[in-house]
Amino acid sequence: MLGLGWQEIALIAVLAIVVVGPERLPELLRFLGRQYGKVRRASDDLRRAFMLEADRADAEKRAVELRKRREQALARAEEVRRRALEAKGGQPDLSDLDGGGAGSVARAEGAAAPVTAEAPAAPVAPALSAPGDEA
Repeated sequence: MLGLGWQEIALIAVLAIVVVGPERLPELLRFLGRQYGKVRRASDDLRRAFMLEADRADAEKRAVELRKRREQALARAEEVRRRALEAKGGQPDLSDLDGGGAGSVARAEGAAAPVTAEAPAAPVAPALSAPGDEA
């Protein structure tokens, strides 16, 4: 406590009793205690305000950094999408218009289009007519 030993504290107490008097000493100590409490609360409030301001500034820095990272990620994704379209010949898929889907993702990655279970019908040859059959 302020680097005071018991001898210095005893000397201050004796001087306070002599100067202030024993009947007013309790009032003086109460007053000093209240003032000390007010100073402590003001100090704590000031410290809390500085901490809140520092936290707010730090949060703003993190928000700016997060926005930059999101923009970079979106730019990279757009670049990948553009390169995939160029690799396909530059023709955008109609399925890309509705937001894509599993089919457009598979085709963009170079996979073949899905195969259906139906086989195409065999071409039908024209019916040969006999030399004497003319209708």
